[in-house]
Amino acid sequence: QVSNQQRQLGGPSCSKSVGTCCLFCCAAMADLADEGTLVELMEEWLSGDDFDASWRECYDRACRGGGRSDRNISENVLYQTCAAVHGHLPAEGELKPLSSLIPSPDPEFIRGALEVIGADDVREAGIKDLEQLEAAVVVVYTQLAHCADILRKQMPDVAAHMERGSLPY
Repeated sequence: QVSNQQRQLGGPSCSKSVGTCCLFCCAAMADLADEGTLVELMEEWLSGDDFDASWRECYDRACRGGGRSDRNISENVLYQTCAAVHGHLPAEGELKPLSSLIPSPDPEFIRGALEVIGADDVREAGIKDLEQLEAAVVVVYTQLAHCADILRKQMPDVAAHMERGSLPY
């Protein structure tokens, strides 16, 4: 099934066959369908008012001094917005694991997350408008949550230390 973010970014859905998404990724995601995954927590946050206000504030800051039309958004504004959103992840309550296990995305991760859904290369195409920018941020943070869920599954001791705010070494 194609998500709204994939439709907005022009990417195909993953059909669990060879294509845009690799088989390893699909198999790992299928294994993580348990209750209480970071993906579920992330989806809860991404669908709320806090996220909506956060990404807009981060976008406004990324655009300062550069003028803006909210169309043809540069890749640098996307990168700055995605990185700044990390500082708004919930640090308390049931969504706290997001802030302890989700790292700030770098440009390489952002490009890779968008590539997985078949979006155009932002280095060449940029971002069409605010709707597409929001969709890109959602895709990036959902992918970060998927990766953190894989970390939890494959390296539970390291993940537990990270959730407590300490590293095992």
